[in-house]
Amino acid sequence: MIKLTQTIQDLPHSPTLWANDLVHQKRKSNETVYHMGFGESPFPVPERLNIALGEAAHRKDYLPADGLPELIEAVREYYRPLLGDDYVDNSDILITPGSKLFLYSVQMAVEGDLLMPVPSWVSYGPQAHMLHTQVVKVPARLDDEGYHIDAETLRAAIHEGRKAGKNPTKLILNAPNNPTGLVIPDAELEAIAQVCREEEILIISDEIYGLVDYENTYRSITKYAPDITTVSTGLSKHLSLGGWRIGVGFVPKALGGLHGALRVITSETWSCVPSPIQKASVEAYKRHQDVEDHIKACTEVHALMNRTISDGLKAHGIICPRTQGAFYNYPNFEPFRQGLAANGIVTGQDLHVTLLEKYNLAQISGKAFGENADVLTLRLSGCDYDGAVALAAYQAGEELNYAFVQKYAPRVIRAIEIFGEFLDAYAKPKTDSMIPVYSVSETQTSRAARK
Repeated sequence: MIKLTQTIQDLPHSPTLWANDLVHQKRKSNETVYHMGFGESPFPVPERLNIALGEAAHRKDYLPADGLPELIEAVREYYRPLLGDDYVDNSDILITPGSKLFLYSVQMAVEGDLLMPVPSWVSYGPQAHMLHTQVVKVPARLDDEGYHIDAETLRAAIHEGRKAGKNPTKLILNAPNNPTGLVIPDAELEAIAQVCREEEILIISDEIYGLVDYENTYRSITKYAPDITTVSTGLSKHLSLGGWRIGVGFVPKALGGLHGALRVITSETWSCVPSPIQKASVEAYKRHQDVEDHIKACTEVHALMNRTISDGLKAHGIICPRTQGAFYNYPNFEPFRQGLAANGIVTGQDLHVTLLEKYNLAQISGKAFGENADVLTLRLSGCDYDGAVALAAYQAGEELNYAFVQKYAPRVIRAIEIFGEFLDAYAKPKTDSMIPVYSVSETQTSRAARK
């Protein structure tokens, strides 16, 4: 009856949403599943916001394309100390149904191809593909100090892309980074900004995890390139409000015509974010002490859970930079390549399938985040626990330590153990002298301990 476009036929379902759907199906069938495949913050909605949403439920009016003026003003003042007066005062603000559509709309509005660091979030590349533009990959380096994009490597990627007939005009950044949980050091942000200015590249700064930084530091490249940087953010991550679909976009006035183009896209697509959601969201941006305390406490629990995962995987000999923000880990199994290959595991997808089928441990292959197929990486989300119970315990005075994770996140602990069991079963054993030594406070799940 119909023929689908080749563009859509070439696109898989979002790997993260697929993983979440699969876990829900398995749990409905009473299977025990360890869910590290989807980054949904598990904490409850602050009561103040619940009340505000109820009070706004009667609203049924269409709102301006930019968004509710009261919300825009609240957002502007909230981000003033984070992004700086100069950037905030010289930017237009757009309220969108989640930050994903802002990112897509900017890609749509700006001609040219996308510079995409690898690894990057799963939707950046597919969005470019949907818009019939190309992706120019920029390799990143990961370690305990952060997520590193070398400025000259970026410049080389730009030049090589141009020589290959591509037209790289926009760079997308994300920090704290999904999938790695790492941040880009300030000095590197400054150097990246300089390259983009010299090469006339628009910066799309995805700062949706900006308030989930374990050092409580808000980092933004706008400090170094305010006139060529759009910022996307929202409430999904630091307030666990993904389902509210509130996104925020900052568009510098210096980018003449871009804000107007985005308003046109809005007018022909979503029209406006639902009125009750916009009205209730105003309360999230008024710096109420209870809401700010909630954000801080949730971030501290995220830090404990995800650093427990980092440390536990390192104790198994897996390469896993210690996470600095968001709620992710990005382990690399390269030290076990020979043993894994002997058991038929030669790609990240092989890793993914084996852990899912043999251990019911859901995660995502690094290929979904732009890696080559043979790179042995996975993206893990550390959110598989009852956030309401864990948060209440912390707020009641319980100490954040390994015992806290054991008590309130047993599936997280079990997942760490499973990785050790997996390596015992599928990788040739290595001598103790070959296994890196890591300090894991109170961890009893290391390979050495189990031996």
